[in-house]
Amino acid sequence: MGLSLPRILILDTGGTISQTASADGSLVPCSTDYIEMVPRLHDIARLEVLRLERMDSSDMTSILRMEMARLIYENYDGFDGFVVIHGTDTMVETAAALSYMVQNLGKPVVLTGAQLPIFAPGPDGLNNLYYSVKAASMDLGEVVICFGDRILRGNRSIKENVHGFNAFHSFRVPPLGELGVSVRLLDHRIPRSTSRPCFFSSLNSGVLYLPMTSGSSISLLEGLQDYPGLEGLILGGFGSGNLPAHEIPALKKILSRGIPALVITTCLKGHTILSLSGAGRKVSDAGAREGFVLTAAAALQKMMYALGRVGMEQPGFTGHKRMDAVYRLLVEPVGCDLDKSLLPLV
Repeated sequence: MGLSLPRILILDTGGTISQTASADGSLVPCSTDYIEMVPRLHDIARLEVLRLERMDSSDMTSILRMEMARLIYENYDGFDGFVVIHGTDTMVETAAALSYMVQNLGKPVVLTGAQLPIFAPGPDGLNNLYYSVKAASMDLGEVVICFGDRILRGNRSIKENVHGFNAFHSFRVPPLGELGVSVRLLDHRIPRSTSRPCFFSSLNSGVLYLPMTSGSSISLLEGLQDYPGLEGLILGGFGSGNLPAHEIPALKKILSRGIPALVITTCLKGHTILSLSGAGRKVSDAGAREGFVLTAAAALQKMMYALGRVGMEQPGFTGHKRMDAVYRLLVEPVGCDLDKSLLPLV
């Protein structure tokens, strides 16, 4: 029976699930092998565990995300699915990054973690880990977050709750699965397939996300006009993507340097429509592009991926030539991160 079970590779990066209380009461990473605490886990899969680093996910880096993507790609043929144990604070960023670095998946990559340490009373991590391993063997072919009673599309998710066990939600697309007495997968998921993944090994981390403020006399963008390390910019606009008028001159100067700027909405539902109002048209006329339904996490990671890919595949591209190449990648749907019906015809 054991040989007929699916093979699942677990990549362990720690997070709250693996933490314990220090002398001052704050949670810190520990080295205990907590995965073995999950009842009946070996009854549903043959597991191999790679411990990458036990860390608080607020310290997660693009370098470690690239290592995760490489391990998934290099071990793709040897396993039926993958589970990434991760802290909740930046889980959605890692889910998005993995969906861009390992594209055309035919197997599930499942991210999970916990709101409570697994050593605490009533830990949610026991259920989360069990159902994540189960989901990693099911009919899924994309990067997902399995947490609480939901399976969510990874590049569409946000962390919505600091305390509740349903910590994540995807406001612009329904859950892909429901967890309860049984696991129910829904039809709009990307199913398992025999497709071969593509690996894009580089993220350019010189990207900044700035949500706009209202009523402030200080320009957020003015200090970035000549900032040497800036490679790409994500702007959180009001409503359909509007920016304050006093930010437009600095935005134009940033764009004149060939630095791509993508505008998303800070609203939880809906999407950017820069042509809707005069304020939005000024942003579009300046040369920024709209991110449609991309979340802040997805927009940030997609910009890093696009800059990294253009840098590797077209190293001779600079200035506006590079910016246009990045823009083309940003509006290319990856793992259902964008709704095709919203995209411009090309």
